[in-house]
Amino acid sequence: MVGFGANRRAGRLPSFVLVVLLVVIAVLAFNYWSISSRHVLLQEEVAELQGQVQRTEVARGRLEKRNSDLLLLVDSHKKQIDQKEADYGRLSSRLQAREGLGKRCEDDKVKLQSNISYQMADIHHLKEQLAELRQEFLRQEDQLQDYRKNTTYLVKRLEYESFQCGQQIKELRAQHEENIKKLADQFLQEQKQDLNKFESKDENDLGINNHAVPKNIPKVAENAADKNEEPSSNHIPHGKEQIKRGGDAGMPGIEENDLAKVEDLPT
Repeated sequence: MVGFGANRRAGRLPSFVLVVLLVVIAVLAFNYWSISSRHVLLQEEVAELQGQVQRTEVARGRLEKRNSDLLLLVDSHKKQIDQKEADYGRLSSRLQAREGLGKRCEDDKVKLQSNISYQMADIHHLKEQLAELRQEFLRQEDQLQDYRKNTTYLVKRLEYESFQCGQQIKELRAQHEENIKKLADQFLQEQKQDLNKFESKDENDLGINNHAVPKNIPKVAENAADKNEEPSSNHIPHGKEQIKRGGDAGMPGIEENDLAKVEDLPT
């Protein structure tokens, strides 16, 4: 029985070693797996770090470039600041000149205000004169309106009187022409009668005294001339008397205040 127990112990040792080996193998496999997984993670981290390094290099290049640009910008700003300082100096000098000019302007302003006070007094005086002139102008305008009314009345009256005078002159001219025609007709008729009488006397004288004709011709001519002059001396004064009589005829007196007739004048 002892030997059987020893065999059992000897049989248990390999199994225990096997178990230990299996455990060791499992531990080693676990460690290998963990190490390999960690190695993969580390490789990924290394790749990521390399990418970050590349990005940092690119960013560094950009920053260096930007730094150079900023340095150039700073230099340009310094130049601008120097220029602005020079401009500020010029502007300060100009400002001082303007301040002096402003003081002179203030002095001129005070003088102008004093002049304005005097001018305002003059303007007030001129306004009073203007009001007086306006009143005088209105008075003169009223007088002008009255004068125009009187002028229009006188013009209408003159037109009416001239129209009446023209009508009367036409009537007198017509009467004068009729009288002249009548006198001319009478004068021609008397001349014809005298010529007929003269011709009848000449025929009688020629039939009776053939030898005395040369002696009587001048007398007959003188008698004919006297007869020709008689109508002009007898009838012309008569015509003048008719003209004088007709000169005062048809001249009615014109009323001075006949406004109704003045308004009815022909235009």
